[in-house]
Amino acid sequence: MTSGDSILDSLEELDDFSDSGSDYETTIKSKKRRKRAMLGPQPPKKPRRKAAQKVMSNHSSSPIPSSVDPSVQQRQVSRGRSRQVSPKRVRRVNEGNQDISAENIYEAVCSGKSAMVTLVDEWLDSYKRSREAGLLVLINFIVQSCGCKGVVSREMFDSMQNAEIISTLTKEFNEDSVNYPLSTPGPQLKRFKSGLCEFAQVLVRSSQNSFIYDEYLFPSLLSLLTGLSDSQVRAFRHTSTLLAMKLMTGLVKVTVIVSVQLQTTQRQYDMENSKRMHDRASDRLEELQARVSELRENKEELSSLMNATFRGVFVHRYRDRLPEIRAACIEELGLWLKTDPEDFLNDGCLKYLGWTLHDKQSPVRLQCVRALQGLYQEKEFIGRLELFTSRFKERILSMVLDKDPDVAVEVVNLLLLIQQRTEEGLREEECSHIYPLVYASHRGLASAAGVFLYSKLKSVISSDNQENLKSDNAAFFQILISFYIQSEFHEHGAYMVDSMWGVAGSELRDWETMTTFLLQEAGEEQDKEEGALIELMMCAIRQAAQATPPVGRTQGKKMVTHTDKYVHISLYFMEQWSMGASKMSVLFDYSADARKVSLLLKAPLYFDLEMYNSHLDLLLSQVCGIVEKHTELAVLQACAHLASALCSDRYTFSSRAHLAFSQLMDGLSECFSTYLSELLQVSERVHVAYTRTHLLYKFINTWIRVMQSNDITVVLFVAELKCLKKEVRLFSRVCQTCLSVNQPDIRDQAFELLCDLLLLYSVNSVRSEPALQSLVHLPSDSLRSELAAFLLDYVFTDAEDAEPDGTLGEEEVKISLLQRKRNQLAGYCKLVIYGVLDLTAATDVFKHYSKYFKDFGDIIKETVSRSKLINPVQSAKTVCLSLQQLYSEMLTEDHSRQDLLEIRDLAKRLAMSFGVDLNRIRKPLVALHTDGVRFAFRESWEGEKQHPNVTFLEILSEFSFKLLQQDRAQLVTRDSWLYSSSIHSSLHTPALTSTVQKQPAKQLASRKPRATESDIGGSGLTELESEDEFISG
Repeated sequence: MTSGDSILDSLEELDDFSDSGSDYETTIKSKKRRKRAMLGPQPPKKPRRKAAQKVMSNHSSSPIPSSVDPSVQQRQVSRGRSRQVSPKRVRRVNEGNQDISAENIYEAVCSGKSAMVTLVDEWLDSYKRSREAGLLVLINFIVQSCGCKGVVSREMFDSMQNAEIISTLTKEFNEDSVNYPLSTPGPQLKRFKSGLCEFAQVLVRSSQNSFIYDEYLFPSLLSLLTGLSDSQVRAFRHTSTLLAMKLMTGLVKVTVIVSVQLQTTQRQYDMENSKRMHDRASDRLEELQARVSELRENKEELSSLMNATFRGVFVHRYRDRLPEIRAACIEELGLWLKTDPEDFLNDGCLKYLGWTLHDKQSPVRLQCVRALQGLYQEKEFIGRLELFTSRFKERILSMVLDKDPDVAVEVVNLLLLIQQRTEEGLREEECSHIYPLVYASHRGLASAAGVFLYSKLKSVISSDNQENLKSDNAAFFQILISFYIQSEFHEHGAYMVDSMWGVAGSELRDWETMTTFLLQEAGEEQDKEEGALIELMMCAIRQAAQATPPVGRTQGKKMVTHTDKYVHISLYFMEQWSMGASKMSVLFDYSADARKVSLLLKAPLYFDLEMYNSHLDLLLSQVCGIVEKHTELAVLQACAHLASALCSDRYTFSSRAHLAFSQLMDGLSECFSTYLSELLQVSERVHVAYTRTHLLYKFINTWIRVMQSNDITVVLFVAELKCLKKEVRLFSRVCQTCLSVNQPDIRDQAFELLCDLLLLYSVNSVRSEPALQSLVHLPSDSLRSELAAFLLDYVFTDAEDAEPDGTLGEEEVKISLLQRKRNQLAGYCKLVIYGVLDLTAATDVFKHYSKYFKDFGDIIKETVSRSKLINPVQSAKTVCLSLQQLYSEMLTEDHSRQDLLEIRDLAKRLAMSFGVDLNRIRKPLVALHTDGVRFAFRESWEGEKQHPNVTFLEILSEFSFKLLQQDRAQLVTRDSWLYSSSIHSSLHTPALTSTVQKQPAKQLASRKPRATESDIGGSGLTELESEDEFISG
């Protein structure tokens, strides 16, 4: 049987072990146990040069045997060591050793300043003199490292079993504090943990040729650690598990060394034994045979120790409740798999890594992914990882979106190794999980995804057998542009460039290849590619010049000097941006394309503009020509920013730039005046628009002058106020006139300007400035009516069939229209909230709450909530008024049950806004019910049937479950007409009227409690359903 099979057979039994109540101890051969029991304590073994002759064979023993002798385990458990715990704290100094104590070791480990090899050698010297005393010092050091106040005495060590010792120590453990050395925050934790791990590693390394095989030190030590690792005390469990895992790692390394020695010695023996009889060296053959027997015995003993540690500690603690313990187990498992693949790298051990990929704690997942990275880095391991890869690849791919960015970064690095090292790699649909991460806000994750993307692009290029660097870079840009277009993350090129800057910086700084590609003759099908390349080139220029990440990403460590920022880029692009029409110029070539030229105009902002002194005239002429050609806002803004930079006083040529742009503005002003006079003669409507714009500009300037002129005289101030007031009135009338025009742009702009104007000159706005009281402008009744009519005609309507303008699709047009309507509704609601309009004006808003909840629900809900803060009673009356208006509109049309249900649904939504504090909303609810009941029982007009509005009570019942019992009685007493016995409704009896129909006094008294219970029971469900939606008034 091979070693790998032995491990797998052993591991198949591991899942049956329990996590609790384990007193598992190190498995040791029964013959060695009996030998030690007969001979008593023995000194450390010497190298077994004269071992007994054994039959030579080629099989290797697994370090993790698949079975355990029950008799051996039973004797192991029965073997006891113990001592009595003294009532006083005992000094941690072994009586038989005056050289080193547990305190000395602990202080040296905590300080991190002592030479660990010297410290271990001193302890080994004391162990040689008395192994019981030396082991006792080591045990007390472990107990102290756990943060326990108890001490193991010699009496306890000799008379008590490990379980009894641990139980006694647990009683003396300081349970008042949850801190212990391995949980102490700060640098002290790092020093102690590092020192403790180093102590365990040095101990194994110093004992690998002697004490590790004495059948006493390591079996006893691992037996104690196994018991402590199963303790309910977290400090015992954490510290002992960490030590056991580090000792196990050391044993694995020693096992590898012994395996190599065994193979070498076996090979030498086979060579010597294959010689003819008279050519053999008998002494040499005997020596090699004894050496092979000794190495085999050593390997078997190491396998026994590792098997006990793996099964007694790892199998239970890799799923411990404490994530630090689980992370330590997985970290060491990764080392075992990589150090000794012959014995550990199999499906039986890999399954623990696969299971841990689903751990809930990110530190554990992080250690698991890092362990897998170490395995996939080795090419010779790939064949053994095939089954694991196929089984857990889907989980690994999903972890690129891990909630912990550090885990996601390592997962992307792991997938890159899988892509590069395995034959199958990753399919394109699997790679699509990683590509979008180049746009992630986390810089580390984006950079890792950038490395993955770059590797994928280079592999595609290499498959095309490109020959030189130029063609490589050209092919790189073609593939990169194709990816950028297909990713559909446009306007985010800066994120992708920043992600790939560390790995593809040389390609992204190849300005010559990019400009050459742009200056080539291209057809219409390459228009998107050119636009994408220009956008990426601008992002690369910015990255090279400023070395700053895009918005949302942290600052990188690498900073470039001023020379690196500007000079190199400016030297190349100076000619490209300054050539005229007679030469190949990128800026001139794309001057007619608004989108592309608006991007290209940003490039000079990252250049050393002082270098353009000799080429300034050509650059200025190109910019001025672009301004004269285009009317697009983006192009004009880009030209304005560039002009502002060129006119800066820090440049010596700023006066020349000022002159050029002044001439440009004079020409544009003259052209504008000519066109304006022609337009005024053609259209009087345009004249009105011009007058409106002129007045707006004038009164804004006047307002600014008034607010800034603190030192003017009172006479001038009053004159300015009168002039401003007159212009405000005039502007308001102009905007009111424009509300009825058929041009949507003018109409919408007029409505928004009116909302802002009325809010700006409201009573609340000038309350803090008494001198400005005369500027208050209140809306007239006709204006109030027109504003409300505007809402009904143009806001609370179904989406219009807007025609796409060629640049926006149908969905974009709908979104733009909805956004404009939301802005208009918000402006009207502000007038209500800030007191410009009465609360009753909000009825036109409230009654559309249910019908247009999807589009405007948040705005209307906030308006209802704010109105309750202004005046709770009036707000409730307004809610009732809006319902009354809807009910009246329903009666004027064809009455249907469906319309009534829609109004009830609106009432239910509005009732949710009153909150759950019934005492707080008593007055508003009483006022609402009073108005509602009076509306329901108003006197009928001539020609109407009696009480035509009585069914309004069904709508009002949606609010009634919030009425207190005393308020219901008050309503009944106040509204005596409810006692009219002639009122009978065929509808379901509303909650409000269920107890108020005229009955004899006794019957009324007897029915009220039942009705109240019914109301409460019937409304309880509504109350619970509404708790998630309403906002407390």
